[in-house]
Amino acid sequence: MLLPIPRKRGIKLNRRPKLLWIDLTVSVRHAELSAVFTEACEIRVCPELSQLDETVRQGGFNGVCFDVDYPDQYSLDLLRKTKARYPSLPVLLLTLQHSESLAVWAFRTGVIDFLVKPVSRTELHRSLQILNKVSDFQATQESRMLVDNLAPIPAEIPITMRKDDIRLLPAIYFVKRNFRYKVRNEVVAELCEMSPFRFSRSFRETYGITFQDYVIRYRILEGCRILRNPNINVTDVAYAVGFNDASYFARTFKRYIGTAPSAYCSEFRTASTPPPDTAVMRALLKLPQETAANDSA
Repeated sequence: MLLPIPRKRGIKLNRRPKLLWIDLTVSVRHAELSAVFTEACEIRVCPELSQLDETVRQGGFNGVCFDVDYPDQYSLDLLRKTKARYPSLPVLLLTLQHSESLAVWAFRTGVIDFLVKPVSRTELHRSLQILNKVSDFQATQESRMLVDNLAPIPAEIPITMRKDDIRLLPAIYFVKRNFRYKVRNEVVAELCEMSPFRFSRSFRETYGITFQDYVIRYRILEGCRILRNPNINVTDVAYAVGFNDASYFARTFKRYIGTAPSAYCSEFRTASTPPPDTAVMRALLKLPQETAANDSA
């Protein structure tokens, strides 16, 4: 059932917009409200998810922010259904997961902005400008009723988060953003709030490979993606994915993929079939999913 939002006339963005905050974080480290938001906005945290509908219907908010550090299907489904029930409600999505498919899903669902932690003041200012334009427009409009927009949640999003996933996901996302550079166990262990020894042991026990092995395999995965361009130079690919030695890249690539990078690249010059997708390559490299640990080592 679609519900209109009781609009209180005169609720516009003044100095500090009023945001309803939906805390769906699973990590204690990322549960605290950022000073960037508290300085720029008036925040009201929804006390219980069971009170979400009641709180939204009370009105008086310029928008709602779903704080989802590590998205799972439950949290995204709640956002999706909330937007479908209250189509006039401006929604922001705040997350740690920088994923193109998640961003596309968010905008298709009706989210006005997709923010990745940590959010800078510049990024928040841009987001609030969007919210300002939406609020100015809606102030002159009647409440609208739209059909459900239940865009399918990306397949990469897990059904739920396991305890091991939550502890180690900062490491997984760090590699995704920094695989081109030197990745040190000590730095990533600190992100996971563990000692280097405990981090290394936990990572191997959870995923079945060492952390540095994961880094290498992820670089090979990215190398496979770039090598789909048949005109690319293998040496350039090696440096682009974090290897300092093209010969070492070639040897490592062949060990994991079974063929030299030059041969892999040449396959797509005349091949009539498309290159394997990312899921196939992840399986070949025995890479754990970015949002879920393997069930067995």
